[in-house]
Amino acid sequence: MSKGSAQILQYAKETTVGVTPTTFARQTIAFTDQSLNQTAEKTESASITDGRIQQASMITSSEYTGDISCEAQYGAYDDFIAAAAFNKWETDKLTFGGDLRQTISMLLGYKDIKNYHTFAGLHVNTFGIEIPETGLITFSFGFMGMKRTVAATAPTGTITNASTNPKLSNISVGELLVNGLSVKGKACIDSFSFNWDNSMQVQRCLGGGLEIAAILEMMGAGTGSFSMAWADESAKLYEKQFTNELISLVIPIVDTLGNKYELSLPKVEITASLATGGATDILKSSFEFKVVEQAPFLTRTPVKTGP
Repeated sequence: MSKGSAQILQYAKETTVGVTPTTFARQTIAFTDQSLNQTAEKTESASITDGRIQQASMITSSEYTGDISCEAQYGAYDDFIAAAAFNKWETDKLTFGGDLRQTISMLLGYKDIKNYHTFAGLHVNTFGIEIPETGLITFSFGFMGMKRTVAATAPTGTITNASTNPKLSNISVGELLVNGLSVKGKACIDSFSFNWDNSMQVQRCLGGGLEIAAILEMMGAGTGSFSMAWADESAKLYEKQFTNELISLVIPIVDTLGNKYELSLPKVEITASLATGGATDILKSSFEFKVVEQAPFLTRTPVKTGP
């Protein structure tokens, strides 16, 4: 029997889509949950025989998908975020919605029973950031892959340990900007989420067996939400949905060492409901947003060391 603490996730960037590097030098990642899996789709037989027992079905396709959830750390998941953005970090700036395909080979291992699964051709279809009112910030990644192999021994190759950078939490969040102005002292945003979806589809070709021929990205969709205490500023923001006035959002996040991420959403449409609650409640409104017209981007600023 295998125990949860014996699971490992290690990855390497691919140079050829769907091909695990021959020298599988890989990076270990920390995670809280994962659901990587191969599923088989079956087609039932409609044949009529001389009995009433149905004939066996046949496997006609397979999918290689799953999610990885983790506690956010600066730098630890930048390769995954770049793959989700379909772009590369340019002078520590990453713009979402590019066309640079970046794929990953991921080793999922159950060390205590010597059971190792390598998923190749993994594309990052979805990426999510969740900032709670209190607690750790989380990242989530949704993967779509092209094939899987299984082995009783781990692949050879240099292994890099998981990042030891500090975790990010609600108190890591700096001054939030709405339309370029700080909301500090004027409004209270107590939780925030952002989700990016590449709307990927798989392409299957005859002659390929159960392997996926290609995974194609479609329209990129950026969505999210934030909770805001009901006050004069939030009431004004609420009214903007009725003129479809676009707003901008900037969310800075800094770890205890001084490393910084800043998520910028230059243009979003918002929808919201009027606040409601009981006599002893703090009134809040939930705002949902959708990215339009201009691509969101993430900037990173590593802490300066040395002179």
